Amino acid sequence: MNLPINSNTLLKQLSVLPPTKRYLLAFSGGLDSTALLHLLASIKDQIDAGVVAVHIDHGLQQQSPEWSRHCSDLCRQLDIPLKKVSLSLQPVTGESLEAQAREARYAAIEQLMQSGEILLTAHHRDDQAETLLLNLMRGSGVKGLASMPVIRRFAEGWLARPLLEISRSEIEAYATKHKLKWIDDPSNALTDFNRNYLRHEILPGLTQRWPAAAASIAESASHLAEAGQLLDEESGKLLAGMLAVPGQLQLEPLLQQPQAWQKLLLRHWLQQLGLPPPPRKRLAGFVQQLTADSQRIPQINWSGVELRRYNNLLYAGKRLQPHDAAIEIEWRTSQLLKLPSQLGELQMLEGEQKQLMVRFRREGDSMCWHSHQRTLKSILRTLEIPPWQRDRVPLIIDNGDIIAIADLAYADNTMLLFNWKHQTTLPSPSGRWLG
Repeated sequence: MNLPINSNTLLKQLSVLPPTKRYLLAFSGGLDSTALLHLLASIKDQIDAGVVAVHIDHGLQQQSPEWSRHCSDLCRQLDIPLKKVSLSLQPVTGESLEAQAREARYAAIEQLMQSGEILLTAHHRDDQAETLLLNLMRGSGVKGLASMPVIRRFAEGWLARPLLEISRSEIEAYATKHKLKWIDDPSNALTDFNRNYLRHEILPGLTQRWPAAAASIAESASHLAEAGQLLDEESGKLLAGMLAVPGQLQLEPLLQQPQAWQKLLLRHWLQQLGLPPPPRKRLAGFVQQLTADSQRIPQINWSGVELRRYNNLLYAGKRLQPHDAAIEIEWRTSQLLKLPSQLGELQMLEGEQKQLMVRFRREGDSMCWHSHQRTLKSILRTLEIPPWQRDRVPLIIDNGDIIAIADLAYADNTMLLFNWKHQTTLPSPSGRWLG
């Protein structure tokens, strides 16, 4: 759908967004964000929300101080408050400077946002076409090829793109009509950047052959977004019968699905957990291992995330922090004990306050449990504690004897009760799941 660019169109686009007390505009001073700033200024008295522009100075161009002053002058003329943030980015070898600047920009804006606020960006239809082509060259799937959504969650609020169905040429015509002045960043002409290469070398050729190329590509992105939404909905329904607790997935019902669905469901599950998806080939290899010998513990790691199988469960979470299992800690039980290596806190709930010792598993450890002296290894196996977590479960010691394995199991005749607050998901002997 080709929308005209005017104040009424913007009012209509904003009316379908969640209610908010403030809009923040990502304002670079370029053509697109200048047009959106002007539109917002024209309707600010008609909306029940504040408007503030945010200008990020990346410190990458000599002209950036001049651009910052330009943004200040324009916001002053339009009576729009402006927040300026200065960054000092240093190019990192092997990393895209464009991506680095984008991540730093969004991170800075995130710090300014409060709950429920909406960040507006001036992405338009041509940007959408470029994004689909970029993701196509990366071998992206349905979700990546769906490109940019009109609105998505961001920080504690939202990120919205009200100009996404408007072309770059229409935005330029609007800016010219209203005699707006904007910044032309010379780096936008450098075809060393992939997006610029598409913009200056590829899309013009496509448009010469197919005049509606950008619109058609953006429409395909919209179709893919709809398909992705349907897949997400179906994935959510299938996952509902597989979830054990946060961070754990039942393996048997997953393996009943075709491998293509297994990979899709795992990606969807990781997304629900707020974890980045693994590389495609690595995920495919992991899925193939799942049908192998159940005694093996296949594992993959990527971007600070770990995905493992143990028995009939899959475990996903952030990579474990280094941990010194030889450490010993004296604990006066009247006080909360903070454990090292992000292992949480121990608290006495019931029993006589006393001085105890907290340490971690050692070779030969045992405890009297259910009328038998049993090795700690066998108890932890009975409790279905995954092998990689067993040296991270705090043991509570009284006069040299293990009286409790955190709050998961207690030695016979122990009259104390503890609470272990932690991020891992471990079973208790009563069947209650913690975490």
